[in-house]
Amino acid sequence: MKGLFTYSNPRVIHWGAGSVSALGPELERFKARRIVLITTRSLVAEERLISVVQRALGDARVAMTAVIGQHAPMAQVDAAIHQAAEAEVDGVVSFGGGSPIDGAKMLAVKLADRDGHAARGLPHIAVPTTLSAAELAAGAGYTDDAGNKAGMRDARLLPDAVVYDADLTLATPIDLWLSTGIRALDHAVEGFLAEGTHAFNDVMALDAIRRLFDSLPRAKAAPGDISVRTENQLAAWFSFTLPAQSAGGLSHVMGKQIGARYGIPHGVTSCLLLPHVIRYFQGRMPDRIALLSAATGHDPAARVQGLIESLELPQHIAAFGIGEPELRIAAGELAGKYPAGDLLEIYMAAL
Repeated sequence: MKGLFTYSNPRVIHWGAGSVSALGPELERFKARRIVLITTRSLVAEERLISVVQRALGDARVAMTAVIGQHAPMAQVDAAIHQAAEAEVDGVVSFGGGSPIDGAKMLAVKLADRDGHAARGLPHIAVPTTLSAAELAAGAGYTDDAGNKAGMRDARLLPDAVVYDADLTLATPIDLWLSTGIRALDHAVEGFLAEGTHAFNDVMALDAIRRLFDSLPRAKAAPGDISVRTENQLAAWFSFTLPAQSAGGLSHVMGKQIGARYGIPHGVTSCLLLPHVIRYFQGRMPDRIALLSAATGHDPAARVQGLIESLELPQHIAAFGIGEPELRIAAGELAGKYPAGDLLEIYMAAL
């Protein structure tokens, strides 16, 4: 047996309460002095947390702040790029969930291209406040003016460093925190079920699954427990050591197809679809499903569905105003590797 594994997560990851203190030294390492801070409207309103990030910048300063909304609308990203160019920034800090992080990735690369530094993007340090793991991948999703989901893939999109500081996640609503935890579970499952041989990822994914099953219910019971949130962050990190295959898995692809179009957050699409996708693969990948069963302690589809239910997260697509006609269209548009009929059957099971 032989194979090839390319580690494609950021090279530097700081974790643990108080690790935001690493932000200044990381920016100093890249000689970044004028920073664009990419964040969310809700975090801008949390002045205390923004102040913590700003104080951690060391000798760097925030030259401008840009807000990126859910699903990273490209119009907002383009506006931020224009403003950042005028502000002559030389570094990027993203602070928030997957949308601002993806927006920051695109900004870092497009600004570098604009300035003729095509070999790499501007230095980008990501400070995530959810468990979506967008900070770990060399890809970025966005929505166009019509609300259609699209994406970029470029090795330069990968952030240079990540700071997992659970102290900075306490303003994240617990439902958002938990649903992105299911997104992390989705990453782990889809990476584990990906085609090919991926021994390193298998070990990490199975460990992530066990950690998420253990720690997400404890986060729900004690939302302010920093140590539990740190455990959640480690599990999310471990879930995503095979980014391309995880993000290209069936649950992810089906979720993206309806997510941006109907305003459903990424984490919630995983809550809606993951159990049904696992059931779809039970007869197609029995050996891999058996290993998942060992990790979850039971039938994995039922265990995942039970976890989602216990966390009181959404389980039905119909709750978002979507019915069979819309799902039939979505399945038809996605058909290719998987038949439209199979995709519709999964969607309908989640309805």
